[in-house]
Amino acid sequence: MKRRDAIKLFTGTAATALVGRTLAADQNPLLAVAPDPSKLPVPPANQKTVDSTPERLISAEPVVQMSADGKASLTWNTETPTQGATVYIGLPSYENRLSYPIYNLNTTVKEDAPTQNHKATLDIASYVKRFATEYLEAGGVVSYRIEMLDPRKPAVRFIDRSMRVTKSGDTYGVGVNITDGPFVTQTFGAGAVIWWETDVESQGSVKVGSRSFSDNKAAKRHVVPVSGLAQGGSYKYAVTASVGGDSYTTPTYQFLTEPAGDSFSFVFTCDGRTGALGGGETALEGINGASARALSAQMLRHNPHFMFFTGDLISGYTTSEADFRAQMKSWKRLYGPLGRFVPIYTGMGNHESLLDTFSDGTQYDKQGGGAAEVVFASEFENPGNGPDPEAPGLPPYRGAVFSFGYGGSHFVQLNTDYWYSSNPSQVGGNFFGRLLKGQLDWFEQDVKAARAAGAKHVFVFAHEPAFPNGGHTQDSQWGGGTDPDAVLARDRFWQICVDNGVVATFHGHEHNYSRTVIDANTPVHKDGSAVASFNRPVQHVIQGAAGAPFYARDASVPWAANVKSFVRHLWSYSHITVKGDKVRLDTYSYTGDLLDSADLT
Repeated sequence: MKRRDAIKLFTGTAATALVGRTLAADQNPLLAVAPDPSKLPVPPANQKTVDSTPERLISAEPVVQMSADGKASLTWNTETPTQGATVYIGLPSYENRLSYPIYNLNTTVKEDAPTQNHKATLDIASYVKRFATEYLEAGGVVSYRIEMLDPRKPAVRFIDRSMRVTKSGDTYGVGVNITDGPFVTQTFGAGAVIWWETDVESQGSVKVGSRSFSDNKAAKRHVVPVSGLAQGGSYKYAVTASVGGDSYTTPTYQFLTEPAGDSFSFVFTCDGRTGALGGGETALEGINGASARALSAQMLRHNPHFMFFTGDLISGYTTSEADFRAQMKSWKRLYGPLGRFVPIYTGMGNHESLLDTFSDGTQYDKQGGGAAEVVFASEFENPGNGPDPEAPGLPPYRGAVFSFGYGGSHFVQLNTDYWYSSNPSQVGGNFFGRLLKGQLDWFEQDVKAARAAGAKHVFVFAHEPAFPNGGHTQDSQWGGGTDPDAVLARDRFWQICVDNGVVATFHGHEHNYSRTVIDANTPVHKDGSAVASFNRPVQHVIQGAAGAPFYARDASVPWAANVKSFVRHLWSYSHITVKGDKVRLDTYSYTGDLLDSADLT
């Protein structure tokens, strides 16, 4: 049973009304005691492991070689024998800020029988003369797409990649290429971080204005802090990658530094994974590519200072680290054109799953260096100030749980799907959607410190909602309302928000948009009771409409009357504007239509 199907959390306690239960941690074992590290997940007895790589057809990155006369040899392998392919060639559309490739030539690969080893020959020299002389006279980046029939489904799958073509006179070659990024992030104070990855080890530098910065090392991954900027500024930058005598400089991009005052904006969306969406561009290695491109274009028009994407970036649920990383890299390719201009902060959802799976259906997160939390953190450059693991030997939080101050406000990203197990009582691990004590303690201390330091507004991001409204009303943070420990954990999370001036919490998990106001009179328990200590209204926003299959509304939840807006069946995002004491939310569709507006303060 996949984690997304395990929607009813089991406990040994029958469903009961929760009236009179307190929020005190010392009255609840879940909240009072960290997980026992001696109960690290153990394989179920007499069960075999099951391999599952649902999004992986091409088993490794394609290899490109170039002859001097401009014939590119493209080779790749597949997980299962396939027969035939089509390879498309095109260019990044540099006239647009979001430089997604546009293809305008194709080559058919004919194969006599199914095979796992594939080869295509691309006539780059002819392509340059006919389609791209202006762009490629001296070489440059060429995009390509491999399209194949996956006989296991059956379904057409394709991947988008690029090669960097070098050209000296009439002689062609292949040069160093930037495969991930460049990305701008952590634009705090008078600085920023620029990072990127190349296909081979390279030297790298970034030029911001008239100044150059480098990490002074040969590596595939480069993370370069940029300092000495002015707050409230707009800066142009370009990245250079070099190997020996070969050097490549990207086009010029631009980013905003943190404002000196308290006026800025950010955008938010999540749940952009694939799944029963129509194939093709909606199924690009675990990502809905069609929605990603459409939403990115709309979000960039606001010129926001940053973006949050809180989980379910990918389809996930894989037993292969290579498959997991390939899906993450696909997400970065799709949102990368936006990330060159706008810092993107990412959180983990239930689909960021890298699992050990057994023949009886038991699943749990891989352990040690192969844990989903470790791999996820290594694919991004989020702030590293999160809490310690719940106990020695458990996965890290840092890189997926973090906080930062910005423009006089404070932002917190939590992980509601930490250390997952489908059967914690039997094999160890944690429940689906459960915030554990160590993370809750850190969260409380973090927001208290931020408020004491003068943060005017606090915004909190966590994938699974505290108050679901459609599609996940039987699980999420409250465990469907029938698991007392889940409800206590949910209530403690919300009490921390109430007590520490949180303006709004932002969630996904449900593939729709909703905005709910929770206060002391809101029924929040299964029996319809409220919590008197929720004595300050807090906005609860679910924005899980970035491309995953849509869910309808469930109006049977106790807080249904407090739902102020609900939108189904539209890809969408939210734009939040902060101007001093005022915070406003506007939610738009992927075509730019205004769906909801609210003053949050």
